[in-house]
Amino acid sequence: MRTFRSLPSRFRQQSSNAALRHYNSPSNPSRTIVFPKRIIICRHGESKGNVSDSAYVTTPDWLIPLSPKGVLQSTALAHNIKRIVGDESLYFYTSPYLRTKQTTNEMLNLMKPQTLGVREEPRLTEQQFGNFQNVVDVREQKSERIKYGRFYYRFPLGESGLDVYNRASSFINTLYRDFEDEDIVKDENTNIVIVCHGLTMRLLLLRFFHFTVTDFERSENIDNAKYVIMERLEQKKIKRKKRGVFQLNENSLKLLKFPPNKLDEDQEAQVSQKGVNELMKEMRRAGLSSLSDPAEHIKYWTKKPFGL
Repeated sequence: MRTFRSLPSRFRQQSSNAALRHYNSPSNPSRTIVFPKRIIICRHGESKGNVSDSAYVTTPDWLIPLSPKGVLQSTALAHNIKRIVGDESLYFYTSPYLRTKQTTNEMLNLMKPQTLGVREEPRLTEQQFGNFQNVVDVREQKSERIKYGRFYYRFPLGESGLDVYNRASSFINTLYRDFEDEDIVKDENTNIVIVCHGLTMRLLLLRFFHFTVTDFERSENIDNAKYVIMERLEQKKIKRKKRGVFQLNENSLKLLKFPPNKLDEDQEAQVSQKGVNELMKEMRRAGLSSLSDPAEHIKYWTKKPFGL
């Protein structure tokens, strides 16, 4: 439900001579943490697996390359990011998959002089569907996943959405520690660029902004070579808050179909109590009568197709 992320409690002691974007480092009090101006999360360009799922039969998922169209899309993505950041510095985190590294490489071809570094991050990989894939089996499993729910459904020999969520949680902790490193966040105009996969992106944002599982189930992947932007907000834009936050811009929320409503401090404290009541009201508005009837659940979650 939230479209912002508050700082962990250990970061909330503000530096006496700094604005909202600077906080004392817990590990080194003499240095301030500098939060990046933006975190831009990109989906890789079109891959050969996006063109035909038969590619997964003989090629490991992590070695599926971009299609020719995907290369062009990645070049266009690089120019779009360049227009946003100008000459500001960048630091990249990329999934180890070939298609994400190829997408990152297209951006480096254009913006290498302003790039502070690139890190290959295994926790950003695609959801695991198994090893070499049987096309018919995987299609049936994806159809079953829609009925069961994308967050909890586990692929045989693979991962559930919850598994991806857990490794995304671990990555966010690392990301915040990295903000203490001046080699990664050089100054307040540094931009973080994360290149990953559609479902991984949604689960990363689910964890980062504390959206609900219901929000996730109703969200959709953005298209190949598209991106969402998390912007650092200044204190004057945050009512009654003394903590630094990031916020997804409105266009990003629309692309993902995450809820646009923002919570103030009082609402934030009541989310846990209201969550079930809000879901029940929503289901009643949809004409569903029971939370306990599995048939009602299937009817609810399959009202519309969800993005893969």
